[in-house]
Amino acid sequence: MPLTQTAIVTGAGQGLGAALARKLASRGINVLVADLNETTGPQVAQELKGQFGVDAFFVRTDVSNEDDVKAMVKAAVDRWGRLDYACNNAAIGEVITFTEKDYSVQNFDRMYSVLPRAAWLCQKYECEQMLKQPPRQVQLGPSSKTVPSRGSVVNIASVAGLVGMGQPGYAAAKAAVQSVTRTGSQFYGSSHIRINTVSPGAIMSDGFHKWLPTLEVRAKEFVENNIISGPPAKRMGQPEELAATVSWLLSDESTFMHASNVICDGGYYNTRYAAEPAPEGNLPLDSQTFSGFNEEQMALASIVASDIVR
Repeated sequence: MPLTQTAIVTGAGQGLGAALARKLASRGINVLVADLNETTGPQVAQELKGQFGVDAFFVRTDVSNEDDVKAMVKAAVDRWGRLDYACNNAAIGEVITFTEKDYSVQNFDRMYSVLPRAAWLCQKYECEQMLKQPPRQVQLGPSSKTVPSRGSVVNIASVAGLVGMGQPGYAAAKAAVQSVTRTGSQFYGSSHIRINTVSPGAIMSDGFHKWLPTLEVRAKEFVENNIISGPPAKRMGQPEELAATVSWLLSDESTFMHASNVICDGGYYNTRYAAEPAPEGNLPLDSQTFSGFNEEQMALASIVASDIVR
């Protein structure tokens, strides 16, 4: 077994991806930082090396481009000889809409050309590399039992792929990411490669910290009552909380998890249709409630959701 395990994290140049990379590096795992941003990507890699003492480096990667994805995986193997973990996180977003009347085929196609395509390309070439590797024996402590593992992959989807949220292309594309995971599990699970999905809800982004204080009182109250206080957790998730969930699902602590979709959303998905009606002004951001929004609320919801709903 190699002394140090290795990982690829896509979209790791900022935000949620950077938090995922930090979490893995904190476990002593070497990390390839894959991103399009040639300014922040190298900075994150340097941070990981300095703070956690791991080997980390940046590779500019367009995850929707097959040649780029191949080169990304090759770079990891050329440097470390093996790929143990991969988190396919890179994504593009979409604002919430309230009718499909003006939603274009181009927008829909753009979502599909990036989200499930990228997840599939990354998963395909990551798993092809893992197939070439000898399995390492994972001890199921505290017993002496062991199970083999060639590697583990987590694809990042979204709770938007599970519920109606007024995002025609994004929601459908994120649902497709879950299907990519399930199909990949059929292909690779018997070879001791685990593939799973994590579906986040609303996660506090870097931009949200700067944006919320700039809102006027009514707008800020709307955001706090609907976005932050809607789920049972009564708050948004932190990037580190999502990173901890992904880290566990990648790790040897979850060796019997295959083809699963782990929802990390503060309870929103399972409680959005509560038995008791939501208080006035505390409507969940769900397509079932859009008919009750006035134009001002719908405009606000579109702006907010595009920034924070993963």
